[in-house]
Amino acid sequence: MAIAIITGASSGIGEEFARQLHLSEGIDEFWFVARRRDRMEALRDRLGVKAKIITADLATEAGINEVRNALSEEKPEVKYLVNAAGFGNFGTFEELPEDEVVKMIDLNVKALVLITHITIPYMVKGGRIIELGSGSCFTPLPAFNIYASSKSFVLHYTKALNFEIKKHGLRATCFCPGWVETEFLGKATAREGVTAPKSMKPLLSCESVVKRCVRASRRGRAMCVTNWYTKLQHVLFKLVPDPLLSRMWLGMLNKKI
Repeated sequence: MAIAIITGASSGIGEEFARQLHLSEGIDEFWFVARRRDRMEALRDRLGVKAKIITADLATEAGINEVRNALSEEKPEVKYLVNAAGFGNFGTFEELPEDEVVKMIDLNVKALVLITHITIPYMVKGGRIIELGSGSCFTPLPAFNIYASSKSFVLHYTKALNFEIKKHGLRATCFCPGWVETEFLGKATAREGVTAPKSMKPLLSCESVVKRCVRASRRGRAMCVTNWYTKLQHVLFKLVPDPLLSRMWLGMLNKKI
């Protein structure tokens, strides 16, 4: 029985991965992991799939253990692991409360690594891991520092992991989209007075970027940069010095820092 485990499955990119893997990859059962049980149940019913619902806050040890215990009890044959859970807020170090900083690191980095680590022993040959990176991971970004830095970690972690797991017949892909039309953007810029970009265009659809990532994952690619704009950024960030890139980024913000 082919299982797909998707964290952050209650909305946005995680939800779209569930839809597309259901359509294209012959998944027998999904494990949806997120905080909002009602959203995951609605997704299960909408897709008409068999799904195990795990209600967990992966930024906590208890949340990680919910997944750990489920794996230990059921010993599933995992074909796909999609780590789409993530959290990000704009703001400088003066603007971001310490608890938000810790939560971003715990969810974007610690949880991603631990969920991957505890799932790999249950993955079948030919299995695929998709880790949610970001178009922000390629260069230092003042006022988006914690989130972008956490995604830079994810990129390097996934590329190295891809080498480590090849001998087991597994591959890992870091998914690096640009601005995607999800709940994330509204939450990240929700507070007044916090430094955030004036514009987040071009704004991409979940459907288009996830489709490209599933295809890249199937081909065993270590990284998927999803659209021409983000690909151009990736190349530019390799050629232009970081201080100049940071000044260019600051020019996009609502206020100077």
